[in-house]
Amino acid sequence: MKKPKIKKLTNDQYRALPRISNSDLGKFENLIFNRPVKPLPLVAFSFGTAVHELILEPNTIDKLPQDVDIAKVQTLAKTFWAEPWLKWLLRFSKKEEVVLWTCPVTGLPLKSKLDIILRGRTVYDIKTTSASSIEQFEKCAVEYGYDRQAAFYMDSIKAKKFFFIALSKTKKNTVFIMEADSSFIESGRRKYRKLLTTWKQQNQPLPNTNQF
Repeated sequence: MKKPKIKKLTNDQYRALPRISNSDLGKFENLIFNRPVKPLPLVAFSFGTAVHELILEPNTIDKLPQDVDIAKVQTLAKTFWAEPWLKWLLRFSKKEEVVLWTCPVTGLPLKSKLDIILRGRTVYDIKTTSASSIEQFEKCAVEYGYDRQAAFYMDSIKAKKFFFIALSKTKKNTVFIMEADSSFIESGRRKYRKLLTTWKQQNQPLPNTNQF
């Protein structure tokens, strides 16, 4: 397996790369199983993006999408910053790193954009959630296929640990921390590798090419 390359890219530059992301695998899974696609409402997508931007790049508040409730975005960001260890984490970690890597099974070119990397060994991913308890969030993690995402991101840098930082939209000032255990990661790894194997077997074109 080739050594991964780590870069700083804008969202547009990242999306334009002709490489396969975890999101692309989700779309491909829907395609091969003929599942109806339920697109995330634009406002919901913008809200999650805005929360990420304000936490990871707090000086970008003037560039946040205009179609979201900025007050709610700021409230969730303040919930994050109110946790001393999360402030420490931001200070001593790398943020929004783009990883260009190769699938060790299929040889397909892949890409990941990681929210937070601590000392090159631990990955943290920020989520907004409607869950009001850690148990509810854990169920959401299974339902939304976060196991595949966690394994995909971990493997991109050969990380040792993966945590979700979930900011509750329904329970004020509440942060849930979920560590992805070994069974969760193994489940996700099987899923993403199976999808990539099918991708290669079907000779599917890469994203952002004229054929995709």
